[in-house]
Amino acid sequence: MKDGPLTGRRLIAGTLAAAALVALPAAPAVAGSTTKLRILDDSQRAILKKGVRVEVDSATAGTVQVSVSSSTFDDRKAKLTKKHRVRFRQPGSEVVKLGLTKAGKQDVRSCSERALTVKAGSAKDKAELTRDSAVCKLPKIDLSAAGDCDYIAEPDNPLCMLPFPDDYYTRADAGSPTGRRVDFTSSGLPANASGAHLDAASYNASDGFSQGSTIVLKVPGIDTAADVTANGLVPINHIGRYTDADQRVVVIDAKTGERWPIWAEIDSNATDPSKAALEIHPAKNFDSGGHYIVALRNLETGAGAPIEAPAGFRYFRDGMPSKQKEIDDRRPAYEQTFKTLRNAGIRRDGLYLAWDFTAASDQNGYQRALEMRDQAFATLGDTTMADGVVQGSSPQFTVTSVTNFTLAQNAQIARRIDGTYEVPCFMTPDCAPGGVSNLDAGGVPRQNGVSTAPFECTIPRIGVDGLSPQPLVPYVYGHGLFGDGTQIRGSVNPQLQNQYGFVGCATDEIGMSNKDLGTIAGVLGNLANFARLPDRLEQGLINELFLERLMFHPQGLGTDAAFHVDGTLGTASVLRTDHVYYMGASQGGIMGGALMAISPDAVQGSLLVGAMNYSVLLPRSVDYAPYASLLNNAYTDELARPLLFSIIQMLWDRGEPDGYAHVMTTNPPPNTPAHNISLMAAVGDHQVTNYASEVEARTAGLKAHDPVIDAARWADYDPLVGVPRLTAADYPFHGSSFIYLDGGPMRADPNDPSKTIGTPTPPFENLPNTQGEDPHGAPRGADAAVAMTATMLQPNGFIDEVCGGRPCYGGGWTGLP
Repeated sequence: MKDGPLTGRRLIAGTLAAAALVALPAAPAVAGSTTKLRILDDSQRAILKKGVRVEVDSATAGTVQVSVSSSTFDDRKAKLTKKHRVRFRQPGSEVVKLGLTKAGKQDVRSCSERALTVKAGSAKDKAELTRDSAVCKLPKIDLSAAGDCDYIAEPDNPLCMLPFPDDYYTRADAGSPTGRRVDFTSSGLPANASGAHLDAASYNASDGFSQGSTIVLKVPGIDTAADVTANGLVPINHIGRYTDADQRVVVIDAKTGERWPIWAEIDSNATDPSKAALEIHPAKNFDSGGHYIVALRNLETGAGAPIEAPAGFRYFRDGMPSKQKEIDDRRPAYEQTFKTLRNAGIRRDGLYLAWDFTAASDQNGYQRALEMRDQAFATLGDTTMADGVVQGSSPQFTVTSVTNFTLAQNAQIARRIDGTYEVPCFMTPDCAPGGVSNLDAGGVPRQNGVSTAPFECTIPRIGVDGLSPQPLVPYVYGHGLFGDGTQIRGSVNPQLQNQYGFVGCATDEIGMSNKDLGTIAGVLGNLANFARLPDRLEQGLINELFLERLMFHPQGLGTDAAFHVDGTLGTASVLRTDHVYYMGASQGGIMGGALMAISPDAVQGSLLVGAMNYSVLLPRSVDYAPYASLLNNAYTDELARPLLFSIIQMLWDRGEPDGYAHVMTTNPPPNTPAHNISLMAAVGDHQVTNYASEVEARTAGLKAHDPVIDAARWADYDPLVGVPRLTAADYPFHGSSFIYLDGGPMRADPNDPSKTIGTPTPPFENLPNTQGEDPHGAPRGADAAVAMTATMLQPNGFIDEVCGGRPCYGGGWTGLP
């Protein structure tokens, strides 16, 4: 690699002009062995101005045909000039100037490492192009913050830790399932307005980044949704375009070379375009421990002007010399990255930016909760979680109140029972809001006493009325956002229970229950305390698992008189004790994904309006608006907010299904049975975005009811790309499924034309749907959803074709003509 023009070259002036050479009579070709060649100047500036100057020495008279080509990392051989014939009337030397072709000028003008080769017969000379044009002179990179921040987007990178995620922020660890360990510094992590940085220690036990990581960066010149569209980046409405040959943003599996399904968007929540992050989302969660390369290439502004790559990255892309050891030490790893990209058909010379990252292992998501589960159930005397056999004792419980309803008071529910039960606590100082996981020196959760959890159960009339009521099927219900166990009284619970013979119980989903609101407010103001949220969610999973065991254990709730037909022990228990199930709605439909993944007892579950990945859910939910001001006031940099979401998702994965999706159904964690789930979503949901539900469907390996929606209902959208469809022959379907419930477009209410009902499909931007009615309750109010839930919650449960070969509807909508 040379820093200046060639030296020591003997310059011999030619004596014949080109016109005179052409006029010479024909002469025999000169053998290669009698010819010598020398490239006289390898300067990029000189060649662009004068062409390639070559000295040709011939020991005999004759014709010499001279040509110049070049080779780069991407191109083994590219012609720079046309072939030129030199005729010698006698032995001697000539200096020949070979003009560049149009393509040759473009090649030489680039800053790629380029080897020049001149040939005449078998004789040849080589030199490296000295890249001395102004555009190829790179500034020295300020590495003073390199201990905290990657510098590949310098010198104009507006925020430390962009791009993210990035293996620059990891270290090798032979004892890690992925071979990596996160290695953040607190000083590099974002800080709030008071200067409090996120706590690196909370993240550095992770063996990689969230499997659902939003890839965040800032590309100056791509500041609006129109800029993204102008570059043809993969849109959320046509995810299949991630495979386009000329796609400008790609994520490559570094092991297989295959492209990963993604979509790209600008952060439409930013009010200042210069602060709008470019976000790249996995349309299916990254594989456990997967190694990925992100590559952006041939980017342009919305007006079509090329966007130059950052100087920090160009040192690697262009192989430019550097006197900075930190840069040079990193070159071998980058060379391997470029080779992987080349094998995947991605050219090095057009790259705007490229880097790699490692996704966390599945164990990273579920391991803590699994340890807590196994320790908790061992206190009952059951250590074999996968066998489906109830062993040991029941959790201890107390019934605190019983409320009986007359038929006039409640036509569907006959009795409500409230009480408490005991659960091992794995938090410190205790299991009250604000605590964190009680970890030993090895990072393993350890029991710290016992906590008391509330429960509320409802018994339908079908279970107690009549001459010979039948025992009821038990299920645990997961409640809505920041609610509590009393929400068992609503949703589809009364209809499901009384029409199909179920009894439901619920507890508070602590971590995101109404009792946690104060903690959540404090966390949003200082995300250094964010671990308080996912740690308590993990404890909440254990609480719900103990409620499942309590419901169908032979010595559980069914032994109390309140759960007998007439409220006395003189009659039979209303509870069947052969199986138990799970049904959740809204937040319960979300959290149910994590619960089902590790449940030893409930192997069938129904997740209504469920999804995963709160970092994607929040910006697209109307529910987030009241809380956004708390975070925005604390973190005033609009560019930092998407980065913050992507960072904290690493911790959130321990308590929500984004960290459990790969093990949710047929690939369970150790000592855990396989599960089947039915995931239902409401088209245009204002609170739980359809797009996050679809990512869960892809990741968990679900199959979708077909037709998904009416063809004309969701314009310019390809729904459920990559999700297999169910056929008529598949029903009744005993596997895991996805169903859209559609309440229809905005239209006049047929019962009151002065009112509008229905909802539009969701916006493609990362904004909530705020138009029309919120269909969030459509699956819960749809007869089809209740019917499919009823058949799902039974041994070897299934969904049947109850939608008549058409999309599934709700809210009174019967479909397009």
